[in-house]
Amino acid sequence: MKAGEGPNLKNVKVVNEDDPVCHMKTAEFLKDTAVYKGSIYGFCSDNCKKTFKKNPDKYVQK
Repeated sequence: MKAGEGPNLKNVKVVNEDDPVCHMKTAEFLKDTAVYKGSIYGFCSDNCKKTFKKNPDKYVQK
């Protein structure tokens, strides 16, 4: 991957429609993902992913 290019996330199926941290629509703004308890969660940014990973239970719908 060249510098400045992110992963190809076009065909990734995530369990959330909105970023669990900032609530942006992941369909429009998907930039990164993380796996938590066997599910793939989508995020609009690396910052939201980092925030989620610090305390995922705070953001996962129960």
